[in-house]
Amino acid sequence: MISYQDALRHIAAACEPLEARQTPLGQLLGRSPVDDVYSKMNVPSFVNSAMDGFALCAADTAQASSDSPVEIRVSGTVAAGHESPVGIAGQAVEIMTGAPVPTGYDTVIPVERIEAERDATGAAVLIRCREPIPPNRHLRLAGQDFQLGQKILGRGQRIEPRHIMGLAATGSDSIETRRKPKLALVMTGSELAMSGIPSGSGLIRDANGPYLRSFLDTVDAEPIRTDCVTDDPDNLQSTIQSCAANADVILTTGGVSAGRFDLVPDAIETLGGETIFHKVAMRPGKPLLFARLNTGPLFFGLPGNPIAVAVGLRFFVLPALLRLQGLAPERFLPSTCAESFSTKEHLTFFGKAHTEIDANGCLRTRLLPGQESFKINSLMQANCWAIVPAGTADVAAGERLEIAPLCPTGFLSQASAPRDEI
Repeated sequence: MISYQDALRHIAAACEPLEARQTPLGQLLGRSPVDDVYSKMNVPSFVNSAMDGFALCAADTAQASSDSPVEIRVSGTVAAGHESPVGIAGQAVEIMTGAPVPTGYDTVIPVERIEAERDATGAAVLIRCREPIPPNRHLRLAGQDFQLGQKILGRGQRIEPRHIMGLAATGSDSIETRRKPKLALVMTGSELAMSGIPSGSGLIRDANGPYLRSFLDTVDAEPIRTDCVTDDPDNLQSTIQSCAANADVILTTGGVSAGRFDLVPDAIETLGGETIFHKVAMRPGKPLLFARLNTGPLFFGLPGNPIAVAVGLRFFVLPALLRLQGLAPERFLPSTCAESFSTKEHLTFFGKAHTEIDANGCLRTRLLPGQESFKINSLMQANCWAIVPAGTADVAAGERLEIAPLCPTGFLSQASAPRDEI
C-alpha cells in the first residue's frame, strides 16, 4: 500500500502526453496548447476611433473658446470597415466608432461635444469647436491591446472561452493541442442492473457508468465504449483485451479488493500487464489499482462503491488525463474548517463537504453526514471535497484544510499550477 502522493508520482511517470494536432478555434474549449502561443498581429492593427465624432488635428482647436469657437470644414465621412483618406490640416472628417483615423489626424471629438452644420442629406459640412481638444483623445492605438509577437497563452493552460476570444482577435484560427484521451469503461459485477432494469432480487442499479460518462464529458475526454461484465474471468479478460485495441485509458469499477470474485488483479496479470500499484493509503477507495497493459493503455481499477469510484476518478484518473493532454495539474483551494471532525490518521481522507463564503468573504467548509462510500445522497448535497492528508487524526474548527471542486470546472475551481509541479 502506497501513499496518495506516491501514487500521483507513479501516475505522472507513466503518462506520456498524447500526439499533437492542429485544432480549430471551435474545438479548443478545455484543451491546452502544446507550446506557448504568440500574437500574430497588432490589435488593434491600425489606429481607430473609440467614439462616433470628428477626427482632426488637435492643434487646429488650440484657439477655441466658448466665446470664440473655431470653425472647421468637414471634408467627408469615414465608416468602420472603410479605407481612410489622408487627413488635411485645417479640416476634419466625420468618423464612426471603429473606423480608421486618417493619417495626419491625432484626436477625435465626440459628436455630442461639437456643433455641426449638416446638408440636406444629413452629412456634416462644418463643425464649431468651443474648447481646445488635446491630442490622442478617443483613439485606439495600434497594438494597444496586443502587440505582434506578444505571448498570449502558455503551454499547459486550459483554454476557456475568454482565451478563444483572444486567439481569434490575434489571428490564430487554429493551434496545436494534444488529442483527447480515449477511454473505455468496464463495470464489473453480476449484481449490476443496467438502465431500464429494476433493482431488487439481488440486483443493484448501475450508478457508476452514468457518473463516469458524465464526468468525462466535463474534462474533454472521449469515452469510446462502455461494457458491463459479470463475475466471469474469461469474460472480463476478453473485454479488457478488446478495449485495449483502441483506448488510451481503461477504467473498471469493482473487482479489485481481496474477495473471491475480485477478478481484476488476476485479469491484468493474465493479460501480461504491469501492476504499478495496488492499494492506496486513503479513504474511501483504498483498493484502487493502477497498471499498464502490455499493449500500451493505462489501466485504472476503481473499487465498486459509488463514492470510491468518484474519488478514484477525481483524484487519480483526472491527473492522468490532464497529463496526457499536456494540461497543468490542479492546485486545490485553502479553506477553514467550520466544525471539528476526526478521521483515521494513517489514511488520506477525501470527504464529501459543503463550502460557503462567510460574512468576511472567507471560505468555510463543513463535512457532511453520510460519509460511507455507498451513500450517494450526501454527495448530491456536496459542492466540494475536503482533503485531509495522512498524519492528521483530528481537524479542529477554524483549522486550515484543502478543498477541491467536485468537478474541475465547477464551483470553487482555481487557475492551474505550473505544469512541472507534479
